[in-house]
Amino acid sequence: MASPTPSKRSEQDPSDVSGAAALPSDGLYEILLRLPAKDLCRLRAVCRSWRSLASDPLFIKDHAARHTRPFLATSFVDPGEGEDVHCGVSIVDLCSGDVIKQIHTRDKDLRLQRTYLDRVCMVGGRHPLAVTALNPATGATVRPSADVSEEYADLLERRYVSMESCAFGKVPSTGEYKALRFLHVGSPVGSQHLCEVMTLDAGSNHARWRPKPGPPLPVCSNNKITSVVIDGVVYFLFGFIDPRYRYLKTLFKPGTITPFNLETEEWMPTISGPESVTSYYMGANKITTSRSPEAVEHISITNLNGSLVIVHLVHRISMDLWFLMDVEKALWVKKYSIRYRSHYRRAYPLVLLDDETIIFIMQSKDTLISYDTKTDTFTDMFNLQDYRSIAIYTGSLLS
Repeated sequence: MASPTPSKRSEQDPSDVSGAAALPSDGLYEILLRLPAKDLCRLRAVCRSWRSLASDPLFIKDHAARHTRPFLATSFVDPGEGEDVHCGVSIVDLCSGDVIKQIHTRDKDLRLQRTYLDRVCMVGGRHPLAVTALNPATGATVRPSADVSEEYADLLERRYVSMESCAFGKVPSTGEYKALRFLHVGSPVGSQHLCEVMTLDAGSNHARWRPKPGPPLPVCSNNKITSVVIDGVVYFLFGFIDPRYRYLKTLFKPGTITPFNLETEEWMPTISGPESVTSYYMGANKITTSRSPEAVEHISITNLNGSLVIVHLVHRISMDLWFLMDVEKALWVKKYSIRYRSHYRRAYPLVLLDDETIIFIMQSKDTLISYDTKTDTFTDMFNLQDYRSIAIYTGSLLS
């Protein structure tokens, strides 16, 4: 019997995925869906069909739903040859420390705000009052054209103005991104603190700052670990440690939190902290008589997997993580109590992963560490350039 005649297409064109040797479209979809974003970006170059599939909005949405582990966003500055300086934002794998993507900027002094979002917020640099929103997936940026609101322009003329703090979040109901900031205004006769809010519209640099009333009680606005944004609400910790505000402890308990609603652009009712946490600070001499910072308990707030958490460092005893379970009832639950270690005293929790591993930033060493809640063990991960300029990026890297 004569052997069969060889096919004229025994060697299939790799750019043609519709031939007999190609994977079924459903199978290819499922395979590519399992790959990390970094590999998919490279595989887009294989052929037109793969590039089309991996760029499809529905595929990108499904891929984001499958790969929910967030990334770390951090600023970088690398000296180049001669006078060239390479700077920008790196998107880093939280487990391996590998750089997945880099977005270059022109300003080496930009700092990332501590956000937990599918955008990152940059402040500082050559324009100290500027606030810029960056989409790491596309590299697109949005920045307002004016430094201050029109209502404050005359007031701020010929005075020293600095940005004390900035919070950046997304309104769930509208998808809008907004920034809330505090300005410090110095003058020969004293200083003022002003509050402004702005909507950063995608693709537009014509956003305008709008003046807003200040908070109903003094807040720790100039410290990233005492403010956090979750689901369009900015939470600020009451600045009770400041000796100037000791008298307010008769009206508001230490550990009280003041929320600002980015959708309505109004301050919301205050939230009391956990009773066992706030009771420690009620004694007037707890703060004022101690000369050693280590002799005073430390309190901060963070966003762990979408929950507002009070971090209570009890000196030489434990770090307690209190989760807010019910806003209206101010119900807090202590989910984790981590045994105290002196060398991890300045650790701040950034992320709670699905397997209940907690990622911490070591503020004294620019290092990330992981904590296994099941075995009560810490593990060093990798170093950063600057712990003060990091964010958690929850979006996709496919665009």
